[in-house]
Amino acid sequence: MPAQDYIQVLEDRDRDGVADSSWRFAENLSMVQGIEPGGDGVYVCDFDRILYLRDTDGDKKADEREVLFSGFGVGDTHQMVNSITHGPDGTLWFTQGLHAISRVETPHGVARLDRAGVWRYRPRRLKLEGFFGGGMAGANCWGVAFDDYGQVFHKTGDRPEGYWTVPGLVPFPEQDDSRYKEDPNTAYEKNNPEQYHDVGPLFETSPKTTSLEIIGTAAMPEALQGAALIAGYFGSVVELHQFEDAGSGFATQQLPRLISSSDNSFRPVDVSVGPDGAMYVADWFNPIIGHYQASYADPRRDKSHGRIWRITADSRSSFNYPDLSVMDEGQLLALLDSQERWLRYQAKRLLYYQPTETVVAAADALDLQDRKDQFLLELIGVYQAHETVRPELLDRLLRSEDFRIRAYGARVLGDWASRLEVGALGRLRQLVNDAHPRVRLEAVIAASYLREIPAIEVVTAALEHELDPFLQYALRQSARSLQMLWETPFREGKLHPASKVQENFLRELLDQGPALVSTGEALYEKACLSCHQPGGKGLPKVYPPLLGSKRVTGDETKLIKIVLNGLTGPLDVAGERYGAGTQSIPMPSMSGMSDQEIADVLTYIRKEFGDGSPAVAPETVAKTRVEVSGRTRPWTARELDE
Repeated sequence: MPAQDYIQVLEDRDRDGVADSSWRFAENLSMVQGIEPGGDGVYVCDFDRILYLRDTDGDKKADEREVLFSGFGVGDTHQMVNSITHGPDGTLWFTQGLHAISRVETPHGVARLDRAGVWRYRPRRLKLEGFFGGGMAGANCWGVAFDDYGQVFHKTGDRPEGYWTVPGLVPFPEQDDSRYKEDPNTAYEKNNPEQYHDVGPLFETSPKTTSLEIIGTAAMPEALQGAALIAGYFGSVVELHQFEDAGSGFATQQLPRLISSSDNSFRPVDVSVGPDGAMYVADWFNPIIGHYQASYADPRRDKSHGRIWRITADSRSSFNYPDLSVMDEGQLLALLDSQERWLRYQAKRLLYYQPTETVVAAADALDLQDRKDQFLLELIGVYQAHETVRPELLDRLLRSEDFRIRAYGARVLGDWASRLEVGALGRLRQLVNDAHPRVRLEAVIAASYLREIPAIEVVTAALEHELDPFLQYALRQSARSLQMLWETPFREGKLHPASKVQENFLRELLDQGPALVSTGEALYEKACLSCHQPGGKGLPKVYPPLLGSKRVTGDETKLIKIVLNGLTGPLDVAGERYGAGTQSIPMPSMSGMSDQEIADVLTYIRKEFGDGSPAVAPETVAKTRVEVSGRTRPWTARELDE
C-alpha cells in the first residue's frame, strides 16, 4: 500500500477563528497518529516509527526526515504509537494499543513494550521507557495529559475510562534488553506491572471515548477550569469531566456533555485547547469506524472528508496571545507565571530546545525570593529538561505548604537522585512520612529509581500510614521493581525491615509472586475486552454484558457456537435489548482461535462472570466445531434457543 498520509498546516493570520491559508508540510507518510512541534521541526508518530521532520530552507515544506526510533508494533491499525505530547519536564509521552508488540533499538539497549501501554522519552538522554505493558491500564491507550501540578493522566479508547498514570510509573529493568526476545505471552511472568483497572478508573461514562486535554484559560468559564475535555468518537459526543482529590489520587465527576450528535458520522477523535482559548475538536466524520464490524470495501467509508470544530464561550473573549517566536529566554521564562495553560506549555516547549547554556543562565539569573510555588514548579521542569540539577530549588518545592507542589518535588527527587551530592535517600525518608498521601505515593514511586538496597526501606515505610488502593498499587509495583536488589539480602537475614508490618509485606510479596494473568484472562483481554469491557459489564445499548448473562451460565455448546460463528441481534440480556437497530454491531466469528484457546477463554468467562460455572473442555470445542463446520453465517438468538 503506497504511503498516502500527509500533514496539513492551517494558518489563521487575523485570529478570527477561520483559517486564511493552508499547505502540505509533509507527504508520503504511512499512517500518522500523532504530531507534536519540537524545537525546529515536528515529531510524528508514523506507523512503526517516531519521525522528526524539519523545513530547512523556509519553503514551508519538510525537506529533512529523521527516524528517531523504529520497531513499534503494527499488529492493529488503530493501536499503533499515537498522541505524542510534551510533559512538564521536557519529556515526550505517547501511547500504543493491545496488538502492538514493540521492540525499539535505543542507545540504552532494546526497549520493549508488549501490548497496550504508555511510553516516555527523555530527549537529552535518548532514553525510552515503557509503562503498564500488557494492557494493564487500558487495552488501546490513546492520549496523555498533565494537570497544573505535573500529575499525569492517560486515556484508553477501548473503554469509557482513563487513568491517573503516576502509580504505575516504576521501572521494570528485567523487561529491557536482557529479555526482549521472550514471547510476549510469557515475558511478564517474572517481573511485570499488575492489573490497574480496578484501582481507580476515571472519566466513567458510556460509551467509549478517547483522547483528552485539560482546560485552563480565561476564555472559558470558571466551572470548566481544570476539567478534562474528552473526545467521544464511539457515541458521537464531546465530554467534560472535573477532577476531585481522592486520597492519594483522584476521582472525576462528569459534567453536562459539551456536544452530542444523533448523526453517527460525527466522530470526535482528538481535542485540544488552542492559543486563543477556544476548544478544538478533530472530527473524523465517518459512519464506519471499525474493521471487523464492516468490510474494508464498505462504500460508506468516507475517505475524503473531515472537520475541525471550534468551540468558544459566549460570555468570554478570546485570549490575545503574544508572538512567542520573537521572544528571548528571559521573556519566555516570564510567561511561566501566566494563567493560560497553552501559553505556559508553548513557552516551556521553546525553552526545552534552546541551548542549555543560555536557558540555564537566564533561569539562574531570576530572583526567586518572592516567587510563588507554582512558578517554581514550572521553572524546575525547565531545569529537568536541560538535565541541570538545582538542589536549592528542589528543596523550596519540598518545603511548600501545598501538598501538590511537594508531590511533584518528590518526583523530581527521584529523577535527580543519582546526581545529588548528598541527601536523596534522607529527603525521601521524610517525604514518605509526609502528612498527605499523594506526597507519600510520589516518594514510593521515586524510591524505585534509586536502584539501591536502602530504597526498599523508603517504599515499605509507607506501610506505617493509612493506605488507599492507589498507594497499595504503587507500593507493590515499586517493591517488585526493586526486588532484584533486596530479595537476596532479605532471604539471608541481612536486610532488617523497621517493623513486623514491613517484614510481613516483603515476605508475602515473595511468597505470592506477581499477580499473574491466566491464559483465559489474557485471551479475553485480546479478543473480548474491547466489546464486553472489563468485568464483563458490556456497554449499555451497544455490547451486551457477560456478567449475569444466562447464556454464560447455560449450555456450554451454545457459547462455543457463538465464538465459532458469531452472533447477530436482536437479543435480550438482563432486560435490555441489543442489536435491534440499523447501526447494531454483530459479534464476529472467532473461529481462528484453537480449540484449547476457546476452551480457556470460555472457562475464564464462566468462572468470572458466570458465578463459577463449570469449565469448558477443548474436546467439547473440537466436537462442536465439527458439527457446525458447514455454517458460514452468524447465529441468531432464536436459532440458539430453538
